[in-house]
Amino acid sequence: MDYTQLPVAGCHREATLASKELGITMSDAEFDPRHYRDNPQAIARYLTQAFETNDLSTIMQCINRVMRAQNVQALAREAGLRRDRLYKTFGGEINPQLGRVMGLFEGFGVRFAVTPLPPRQRAERPKLGRPLKSKAATHS
Repeated sequence: MDYTQLPVAGCHREATLASKELGITMSDAEFDPRHYRDNPQAIARYLTQAFETNDLSTIMQCINRVMRAQNVQALAREAGLRRDRLYKTFGGEINPQLGRVMGLFEGFGVRFAVTPLPPRQRAERPKLGRPLKSKAATHS
């Protein structure tokens, strides 16, 4: 079945459920891996929602779910990592290296997209460069 031809609401029930509240709240029991196996469009939507939470534990949990929905042995070959390293890196116990995340995403057939965060109040940044000399110091 070609999941890319299905309407978003029908194919991506999990992604719709995931957007409730501020983050992805579905349990492993609610996650249907069949929708994400070899389906870059569904994976991209799901992981985009995970990254929008800006919460590392949520992101890692979602990456792990998508990874386990694939043929992990084939995914490891495509990502250039060992299968056991994939499980260890994306199991949620350690903070993975960016290169490993990029390799895994390449195996999924997706890539990162950077978007700005919503505006927020920030303290004014100091100006760069040397401080100006005071007039008293230059006349001595």
